[in-house]
Amino acid sequence: MPADPLRIAVIGCGRIAEAHFDAIAALPSLATLVAVVDPDPARAATVAAERGAAHAFTTLAEALALDMVDAVILCTPNACHAPQTLQALAAGKHVLVEKPMAENAADAQAMADAADASGRVLAVGHTFRHGAVVRHLLDHRAEFGLLHAVEVSQCVFWDGPQAPWWATRAPEDGLILSLFAPHALDFVQLVMADDPVRVHVEAARHQDGWRGEDEAMILLAYPGRRMATLHLSYNQRHVVDRKTLFFDRGVLRIEDGEWLYWNDVPIVQPVTGTIDNPRSMSGRDLSGYFRTQLGEFVAAVRGRPHRSSLHGDGHRLIALLDRVRASARANAADMVDGPFEESL
Repeated sequence: MPADPLRIAVIGCGRIAEAHFDAIAALPSLATLVAVVDPDPARAATVAAERGAAHAFTTLAEALALDMVDAVILCTPNACHAPQTLQALAAGKHVLVEKPMAENAADAQAMADAADASGRVLAVGHTFRHGAVVRHLLDHRAEFGLLHAVEVSQCVFWDGPQAPWWATRAPEDGLILSLFAPHALDFVQLVMADDPVRVHVEAARHQDGWRGEDEAMILLAYPGRRMATLHLSYNQRHVVDRKTLFFDRGVLRIEDGEWLYWNDVPIVQPVTGTIDNPRSMSGRDLSGYFRTQLGEFVAAVRGRPHRSSLHGDGHRLIALLDRVRASARANAADMVDGPFEESL
């Protein structure tokens, strides 16, 4: 007999939570929303009413006290991920935590250890793993040959903080390197399958709405003389999303997350309606990624074959992010150009 739907509490009712709410609503046979949590009681009540959740709370502890909650999805600020994950695992709940898994490798390791000790699933929301392009790449990897190098360029435009806490992050905490880089670095780690032996980063800030870096270049050296470069920007109005993989048999290119080319011949193309305008921030429908991610999370919880990004991969990525941020601070643009001048 099919299992009952996974009973979920969503923690945090901000921007990214909407995508998770939509995914749960689209998969009623797999999951059901039973509670929402937000520190703003009016916001929690409104979202619960709109989304059909029976419970609206202002604290995670209240949701964890409900026997009917099987799992939580954490859509909270980065600094909350580790303590809230530990709290949820201790309460016997499965966890899907938004990326990045944690603010540092020590916290990520504690989370991974807690997941192992609890026997519960701890998955990380690396949503872009869950598309047709990445799956085709992984499923047909042997056909492409030996991978020599990877180039990633992901450039968007954010005119100021997209959440209030973005503005208060200290430079050492990272901005684009903590909020945007995990997408690109997770892809590189996925295709490289191991960890770099050297990391070099240059980072700079161009906007004064935040304190952290909003532009970065990353160079990674992997065993076997393999290399990866990444360019990340919050300052590019003409959105760019390109990943190029150089194999000994040819070149694999991913454009806008939806087109896959092998030696310039398209082998995967988007479903009609997925892409409206790839050069616009809102020109791509990502709802399918969140639905697939939720389905994989449910499969992991049920002990079925799955493609969830679990805590082992999550910890590897955060350990790399620690190295990336350290290199960025060591090579801060202020050393070259002097202190950033705030606009008056």
